Amino acid sequence: MTTIETPRLILRPVRPEDAPEFEAFYGDPDVMEIRKYGVLGKEDAQRQLESMVAHWGTHGFGMWVVEEQATHGFCGECGLRWVEDGSEIELSYGLYPQYRGRGLATEAAQAALHFGSDVLGLERIVAFSRGDNRVSHRVLEKLGMTLEWRRETGTHGLVRYLFVPG
Repeated sequence: MTTIETPRLILRPVRPEDAPEFEAFYGDPDVMEIRKYGVLGKEDAQRQLESMVAHWGTHGFGMWVVEEQATHGFCGECGLRWVEDGSEIELSYGLYPQYRGRGLATEAAQAALHFGSDVLGLERIVAFSRGDNRVSHRVLEKLGMTLEWRRETGTHGLVRYLFVPG
């Protein structure tokens, strides 16, 4: 399992012992208010963690814990995973609010995209975001991703971006 270091971050594979951090992260309304899932309870957070650990075991890649290099503090998550129907690989990321606005999401996501294209040889990576999450849309655009579609579903809508290495 691959660990990646960037100038300010360490991205390391998710482990079962990360459960307390993910329970707090997924249960934090300030984190989850802009995410697709919404706030998760302890059991749902545990299932999500188990799914991420299993993804690494099955596919050899997945979601990383994002840590700040200076403190080794848990910032959030970032990585690549198969979408639920198994048709494509998705970039996903989320950080605690205190780590936002400093370019860390872009730094982590850029590392994940490079891993996907350079190491895994992926020819396409997609990303989904809530339709009203303009900050995330700007991050995806900074990464060189292009808007494929926008759907007015649910309360917030949904967008899909595409990255094609080149």
